[in-house]
Formats: sequence, C-alpha cells, structure tokens
Amino acid sequence: MNRLRTDESGMTLIEILVSLSLFAIVTVGFYQVLFSGTNGADTAQRVTRVSQEARLGFNRIVRDTREASSLTNPSSTSYNVKIDFNSDGVFENPNATGDYEDLTFTYDATEKEIRLNGETLMAGVEPVGTRPIFDYASNLLEYDWNRNGIAEWQEIDATPAHGVSGIGNNNGLLDGNEPDLLSNVIFSFRVTVDDRTSDFFSEAQIRNRR
Repeated sequence: MNRLRTDESGMTLIEILVSLSLFAIVTVGFYQVLFSGTNGADTAQRVTRVSQEARLGFNRIVRDTREASSLTNPSSTSYNVKIDFNSDGVFENPNATGDYEDLTFTYDATEKEIRLNGETLMAGVEPVGTRPIFDYASNLLEYDWNRNGIAEWQEIDATPAHGVSGIGNNNGLLDGNEPDLLSNVIFSFRVTVDDRTSDFFSEAQIRNRR
C-alpha cells in the first residue's frame, strides 16, 4: 500500500537566526545612513546660519563706519565712530528713534569675537596672517610717500621724516593728531565655524572725510 508523503521541510533554527542577523544588519545600516544624512543636513544648516549671521554682522560694521561723522581711538583691535542719525547734534545710545549713535567696535582675541558696545557681533574671528583686524588709511595722498596709491597711517605718522611739520610725530604709533587725518578703515579677518572658514576683507570710507 502506497503511503501519501507530506513535505514537512522548513527553516531550521540556524537559518532563522541567520535571517534575523542579516535583517538586523540591514536595518542598522539603513538607520545609520538616515541619521548621518540628518546630522549632515543639521550641520550644514547651522554653518549656513552662522555664516549668514557673520555676514550680517560684517555688513553692519562696514555700513556704520561709512555713515560715521567721526573716528576716534583707532587701534588694531578697536575704534569708535559716532553717527548723528537724527541730525540733532547729540550722540545718544539710544536716541529718540531707538538708534545707537555712539559705537565702539572691539576685537577680543581670547574669545575670538568682534563686539559692538560690548555685545557680540561676530564670533569665531581670527586674524588673517599678520594683518591687523582693523587698519587705517587717509585719502590725503600728498602723504603717500611710497606712491602706492594709499596713504597708510604709518605714512601719516612718518611725515616729520619727510620734512613736514605739524602732522605726525614719527613714533610708530597712531596717536596725537594723526587720527584726525584718517578717512578709511580697513578690515581683514577670518571667521571659522565647524572647520569651515570664510575670509572677510573690505574698506569703509568715512562719509565726512571723503
């Protein structure tokens, strides 16, 4: 008598464990790719946001300097400008319309920040090589002794060495009446965010000294 044979073959325990292991590996790989892409997007967005904030801060520095009616206490890390926004002859912080008219820009090398009246304006700031963060020049080209088209503050300072008296004291410092002859502020610095670097270079000519 012939017996009906039933196929009872199926997955063994080892095959099930191998399948589960492969599934787990594929799942983990999928989530790693997913989260890696998400983290990369978050980092890119954060870098873009910080970069935009840095450019806004830089534009503020250049704009306010150009609009200034005076430049005082210039150094390689700081300077002060005054802007009479409401034309009342008084420099107030804030004025009647909420504008700040007495502005001091400073660079803090320890914190790597450029600050406006003590508040952080740009972060992650460092010098570019040996260039000063803030530098200065004059549009009085009669003091451009090296004839390169720019009268640097050092040339204003050196006027006594060229037979000009009453301007500059040839002491290697930006002092005395020398700041009164300056018309341009030159900016050179680098901003680094998450190992991404942007260089900022510009020059602002003060409105009333053109």
